[in-house]
Amino acid sequence: MSSSSRRRPAGTLSDATALKQDKEPPRKQRERERHRREILEAAERVFVRKGYHAATTDEIAAEAEFAVGTLYNFFKSKDELYWQVVEGIARDFMDVFERRIMTIQNPQDAIAALIELRLMHFEEHRGFFRIFFEALPGSRLDPARALPVNCLPLYDRYIKSITSVFARGIKDGCFDDIDPLYLTLCLEGIINAFVAYWSRIEPQEPLPVRIEKLTGAFLGRLRVDPQISDRRSDDPRRRRSQAERTDQLERTE
Repeated sequence: MSSSSRRRPAGTLSDATALKQDKEPPRKQRERERHRREILEAAERVFVRKGYHAATTDEIAAEAEFAVGTLYNFFKSKDELYWQVVEGIARDFMDVFERRIMTIQNPQDAIAALIELRLMHFEEHRGFFRIFFEALPGSRLDPARALPVNCLPLYDRYIKSITSVFARGIKDGCFDDIDPLYLTLCLEGIINAFVAYWSRIEPQEPLPVRIEKLTGAFLGRLRVDPQISDRRSDDPRRRRSQAERTDQLERTE
């Protein structure tokens, strides 16, 4: 009888089950991570209600239904808690961005979906964005400057990803022939301006209307007229410019 046909000893795991357990973190580790996330979610709620300066670790612990000593097993201070909330919001956004936006093949649809995601993400955390902008002067103009250092590589990856979408759109003739990095930074500036404004002033329009208006205002000025696009595609200077930018983008990735 071959070894593959021998019966597995009673009480042993199947190969699939054993592999699954090898990949899963131990139960205590999963429980600790769940408690950590519960504390961060509670911290965000307390910061929104009280503001950064008025919030206390006692209130955050009570909101999370943990003892204060348990909270300090996870975080050393209120300051660390605050920055971990910022990082968690940024990483959660990036996870959705890469799964949902960067898998869309059509560049116009990808940019439209990005605008929708950015505004929906802001709406979900609008109270905390208000605290974030108020706590750090100048962050309304350039939110990236207020990010913790360990989030900057994440932001750089985000910018490069959007730039690559614009580059594909230009190559496919969806967008006018403008430097894709400039388009990326223009889009970021526009979205950040609205986010900063709405963090202070209660929006008067429902979210779907704001998404539609902002998407139309931005994409409506980037779509290329088909006849103009055909003429430009024959321009050797345009083809050379596109090739140079594509090469530069590939070198930075």
